[in-house]
Amino acid sequence: MEAALSVCSYVDQIMIHADPFHNYCVALIVAAQSELKNWASKQGITYSDFSDLCQKQGTVKEVLQSLVKVCVLLASQLIHS
Repeated sequence: MEAALSVCSYVDQIMIHADPFHNYCVALIVAAQSELKNWASKQGITYSDFSDLCQKQGTVKEVLQSLVKVCVLLASQLIHS
């Protein structure tokens, strides 16, 4: 799963933790600074530093949407294989 999600352009590193006592997993993501900064520039988003950019609601939404697209693509490929 980690290898699959690491193809997302906004991900430099990813670690997924699954707890057998819960029905969900948690992903820890190291964001790709250059990709996110380029995206923010194109969107006209201002920020004081990279930490500030990562905390913005629009940035979080963009990264999550990108990860969801990767998951949908992977699920589609699994279904058709």
